[in-house]
Amino acid sequence: MKHLNKSSIALALLLSLPVANLYAAEPLTEQQSENLIPLKEISVTGSYLQAQNAADDISRAADEAGAKYYHIKAIESASAGDSSDRAIVYADIYLQNAPISVSKEPITHNNVVVYSRSKALYYLPFEVVKFKGNYNNTSEIMDEASKLATEKGAYAFYVDSISAADTKNRAQDVDVLLYKKDAPVRNFIVTKAIAGQDAYEISSDAFKTMQPYETITFHGVFNNTSEISAAAQKHAIANGAHFYYVKEVSANRAGTAQTVYLNLYK
Repeated sequence: MKHLNKSSIALALLLSLPVANLYAAEPLTEQQSENLIPLKEISVTGSYLQAQNAADDISRAADEAGAKYYHIKAIESASAGDSSDRAIVYADIYLQNAPISVSKEPITHNNVVVYSRSKALYYLPFEVVKFKGNYNNTSEIMDEASKLATEKGAYAFYVDSISAADTKNRAQDVDVLLYKKDAPVRNFIVTKAIAGQDAYEISSDAFKTMQPYETITFHGVFNNTSEISAAAQKHAIANGAHFYYVKEVSANRAGTAQTVYLNLYK
């Protein structure tokens, strides 16, 4: 009788275990991914009768991109291939600690709300104030800005710029935007954009005059323009844009998925 060494026994036991998914990236439902900002969109091409049949390939591709989760969004017929079930499957992939694109509690400094850049761009300030001084750090500048905001009766402020006023004496010029609580929306932003988000949709008039720094595409199945706009906002945030505009939406040959062309602006 042939004797088995410890390595052979261990290998035999390993082979007898149920086969598990080799890829660590996990799927998310529509609800789970709804408010998460994707790392990027990926796609795989293969013989898939249904989108979910591509789960292993999507999971592997997500792993290779360093993602922890994925959400399969759409499937469309491949433009080439000798198989009738040849298809392209699209998915958004997410990092383990994917940022959330929902409104957060306002940040305050000395009991005055501090707007982020994107929110400052969304609303129209009632006044721009300037001051000059020698400051050792940003906290000292924020203290002075919040003091001026309080004196002016502002609900919120945003430090728009800090520049050297006097290099020799290390003096700095500071511009601060002040906002009322019911501040109007800037007229080049679509009013249906959601206040508090990190990217905003510009109007069609602004689209004619503003120059995008990049145009990207993404894919999905959408029932209406609101769903397209919501998806566009998440992709704009993921790509570091402050503003976005849905330039074009086209359907693939099979009509099961749509391609969205998105202009991004700073």
